[in-house]
Amino acid sequence: MRAATRAGAGLISFLNATSIGTDAQATEWVRDLLARDPSVAEVVDAIVEAVMPAGGSADEESIRDSMAIALSDLMTIVPECDPLHMSVDDTWTLMQLYLSQEVCNRLRFDMGQAFESATLDPATVVQRELEMRQFVRNEIGVQLGVLRDVTPNPTRPQLDRLMQDAVRLMLQVYEGDL
Repeated sequence: MRAATRAGAGLISFLNATSIGTDAQATEWVRDLLARDPSVAEVVDAIVEAVMPAGGSADEESIRDSMAIALSDLMTIVPECDPLHMSVDDTWTLMQLYLSQEVCNRLRFDMGQAFESATLDPATVVQRELEMRQFVRNEIGVQLGVLRDVTPNPTRPQLDRLMQDAVRLMLQVYEGDL
């Protein structure tokens, strides 16, 4: 999951640069993007492409997917959020959404066969996955809140540990349901 936290840190760093406006390259990127009068979906796609250009590997595609979903979810949760000029609170919310989405992507990838071969009916499998997704999002939110109280700029190892702890706890809670 190190690639995921590295990419997440890159996403936050990039969005901080566009928000603050002190990085000439980021400012020019925003100006060029806005000159095209993009929709929100086009802004999200442009951010993902700028941070994580398409490479084709499963890890890269998962990360790109997680970024796009997290940014879209943030726009739904905080409709007044401007992804090019994010507040600190919006950045932390985005981090929670991205990390939890990436954990869920990894779990789905790693455990997909277990779900498919389970004796559960398809509706129950979908329900379990939705429950696990919400559990992971909440757990990462709690852990990020604790981390935010300790440090305003978490390190990649701290975020790696946070994601691993969320996976471990989720597996403990849902182990019998799979």
